[in-house]
Order: sequence, then C-alpha cells, then structure tokens
Amino acid sequence: MSVCKRTLKVGTGTAGVISNISQVESTSPPVVGRPRRFDDDTERRLLVEAAIRVLERNAYSDIAVGDVLAEAGLSTRSFYRHFDSKEALLETFLLLEGESVGRSLGRAVACAEGPVAAVEAWLERFLDVFYEPRRAKRAALLAAAASRASGPSAEMVARLRQIACRPLVDALRAGHAAGVLYSPRPEADAYSIHALVTASNGASDSCATERGEARAHVVRFAWPALRLV
Repeated sequence: MSVCKRTLKVGTGTAGVISNISQVESTSPPVVGRPRRFDDDTERRLLVEAAIRVLERNAYSDIAVGDVLAEAGLSTRSFYRHFDSKEALLETFLLLEGESVGRSLGRAVACAEGPVAAVEAWLERFLDVFYEPRRAKRAALLAAAASRASGPSAEMVARLRQIACRPLVDALRAGHAAGVLYSPRPEADAYSIHALVTASNGASDSCATERGEARAHVVRFAWPALRLV
C-alpha cells in the first residue's frame, strides 16, 4: 500500500492519468482509408519492374498505365504518387538503363592500364550499347518506345549523356595531366566523342560491318585532336 501512496503523490490520481491518456490519444492523427502495403521506395521499384515486364512482353511497342498497374498489383493512386504520366515512368526506366551503362563504362575505364587504354576501353564499351546484339536490341526498342511516348525530355537526354561521359572525362583529364594525350577541356572532348559515336550509329541501317566503320569514324576525327596518332 505504501508504494501506491507514493505513486499517487507524484501524479494527480487515477482520473488525472486517464485524462492525460485521453489527451495523448486525441493528438494522434486519424487513420484515413486503407493502410498502404508498401513504402515509397518499394512502390516505385514495383512499378518500374512491372513496366519493364510489360514493355518486354509488348516488344517495347507500347505501354499503358493500366497494364503496369495490373502487373504490379497496385492502384492508380500508387502510380500517380510517383509518376505524373507514363512518359515520366519511361524516363525513369531510361535513367536506370543509363546508370547501368555508366557503371559498365566506369568499370571498363577503371580496369584499363593507363589513360590511353582507358579512352579506348570506353569507346569499345560504349559501342557495345549499339552493336552488341542483346544490348543493341534493348537500347533500340526502348528508344523507340520513348519516342512514341513523346520522347525523352532535353533534361533527361543531357543527364544520360553526362552519366555516359563521366568515365571518359576522368580518363581524358588523367591523360592530359600525364602528358600522354591532349585534352585541355576534357568535358567538351568527351561530349564530342560521345556525339561521334551516336551520330555514326544513326548513319547506317546495316549491321554487318557497322561497328568497325563506326569505330573508324570516331578514331579518324577524335584521335588526331587528342594527339594519339
């Protein structure tokens, strides 16, 4: 009994305790609607993965929001919580692909023995995006799907180029510092080489010798400027 008496002295009695609990409960926000099954990151990942499956199933010819939601098992509200439109979803997919390519380019450059070899490694790996059969098919079909959906924004195109060129910029800067190539403006030089590769890819529809011709085209213009010949 003595313990109970000491407890009552510190508080305000049973009525006060109940009153305090009621006040705490009254400040809690009310729960509206059904609770969400997934957090934001999980929902976003599920939507992107579902979009990839839908695109692959449709041969990248089209994508509808309803198909993505059915594939992901999510609601319309879930979709528009993360994306304003299917174009925004496609841009997210493009960015994921671009980041994957960027990591691959970065690994190729990092494994090269010296800056000159790193520049050559970047070129070969970037050519893979357009001429290695599996990657080329995925890149071409995805680009076609994006074009049918009004195309990627200028900001997205610039961001993808920046991601792809970052390892090349590092290689050019290191080579210029070491005196083994000439690149006082590595960012501009990297963007120019990137443009040469993409331009040569779009110049022909043939696949037999296109990669060799594309590489020769880039080397013919870029290598003298870098003083590699």
